[in-house]
Amino acid sequence: MIKKLFLYLATAGFLAGCTDLNVDVKSELTPDNFPVTEEQFVTASGSIYTSFASGYGTNYWNQTELSTDAAVLTANGGNWFDGGRYMELHYHSWTKNSDIPRSTWSWLYRTVNTCNNVYELLMKAPESEARNTSIAELRVMRALCYYLLIDNFGDVPLVKVFGDAVKTRNPRKEVFEYIESETLESLRYLKPENDISVYGRPNQMTAYALLAKLYLNAGVYTGQAMNDKALEMCDKVIEFEDGGAVGLHADYIKMFDYDNGPHIKEFIFAIPYDENNLSGFIPSRYWYSIYHPYFWGLSFTTSSCTRVLPQYYDLFAEDTDDIREKTWLKEKQYLKNGEPMIYPATKVQIDNRYTGPDKDETVLFHITHTKELEFRSIPNFDMGDDLIGRLAGYRSNKYNPSTTQLSRDQSNDLPVFRYADILLMKAEAILRGATPTKGHTALSLVNRVRERSHAAKWSGVDMDKLLEERAREMCYECWRRNDLIRFDKFEDSWLLKTDTDKNHRLFPVPQSEIDSNKQLTQNPGY
Repeated sequence: MIKKLFLYLATAGFLAGCTDLNVDVKSELTPDNFPVTEEQFVTASGSIYTSFASGYGTNYWNQTELSTDAAVLTANGGNWFDGGRYMELHYHSWTKNSDIPRSTWSWLYRTVNTCNNVYELLMKAPESEARNTSIAELRVMRALCYYLLIDNFGDVPLVKVFGDAVKTRNPRKEVFEYIESETLESLRYLKPENDISVYGRPNQMTAYALLAKLYLNAGVYTGQAMNDKALEMCDKVIEFEDGGAVGLHADYIKMFDYDNGPHIKEFIFAIPYDENNLSGFIPSRYWYSIYHPYFWGLSFTTSSCTRVLPQYYDLFAEDTDDIREKTWLKEKQYLKNGEPMIYPATKVQIDNRYTGPDKDETVLFHITHTKELEFRSIPNFDMGDDLIGRLAGYRSNKYNPSTTQLSRDQSNDLPVFRYADILLMKAEAILRGATPTKGHTALSLVNRVRERSHAAKWSGVDMDKLLEERAREMCYECWRRNDLIRFDKFEDSWLLKTDTDKNHRLFPVPQSEIDSNKQLTQNPGY
């Protein structure tokens, strides 16, 4: 009921849409019906959050995870090749005309445009605490969009006023400073609470977490390390733990389940996806085999197309007590009551390369996910359309769906910032030279995160081990690409990918945007 209340408020506002910064955004707000109460301000700002949610959980997830060593989305008998859009992410062979980066650019600027429009309208509302808080939340959301823009595209147009024409790209450092100032100036108006009253909208901890990310990556964005500032922002969040507003959730696996929500104090800022009210997060559609819905009684179809890279999974298997390893569907699969998933199939249906005289004989096949990935056609990025091909690769079940949902849209809330990330970022800042505070060491912070997952404590930690721990802890939360770039690992080889071009740390400015505005320039290498 709590989630539905928030979602009603979030979606009741005006809806905005644009794929161009100059496209008008329509609103139902007029000078005669400006919001007055806090609830009305939340409703009036709803389109910002629906816009942000629309792209984060699927397209942006694909861009930031499939371009790394963590996951791959392959074709099966031609299905899911989709013009090579997912193959491009794996190979780092995207171009200025690639669809997924273009969609990310359009989604983020659509949300920025919505923020700018709502900002002008709210600024005209009578002065009140609720007005100031809503405007501060809006500014942080806009800053978050610009953070993702500079992280993915480098220099980007900085548009602060709704309706302003886009001219040129602003330097990454200039946008960095804008993100910093907007977030810092908004802090005093944001709420300190971390409960249903602000769930799904920025609070003070959200602002500090965004600044921690900004400063930790400052060397990438500006060429100047700011690790002491990153640590300071992490400490600002850590101080909230004393009052019980934030902390590590006791059950790592349950934290991501379909019934998560405001009771998860580890979530600093999360998108409250909901199968009925706020769609856009469909991980099980991609990860589950096409056989799981039948055996588990699910009411939606799945695709068998996304798989974990074997070397990435190996990071989870190093410690047999680490409960994070339990988030994988691997080897022989079973019903919820423990009985095996047995599927009657002919031998040629199991392996279409089989040519024996008994190829049409039906056998009882135990549904089994194998670890290794075998391509039947590398040019087509295809792993085959038989049972062996469809089931190749371990699958993630981190975001366990509800058995009652009627569509692919899931109700699992997706965290953008959470407390374990804060602890690991502080550990990293210390390893990078920041002065330790609060009696913390990099090792003590990492071990606290590991202890929650029942993993053995380490006796020492270095940068390589920290990156591995981030892979386990932050798995499939849209931060792997960001981490690999900061750790200088984005040019490593994995599976079929051998690209080492550092230009590919940035995605291209969509050619369609340059075609409509000749003052825009392209990133190097494109």
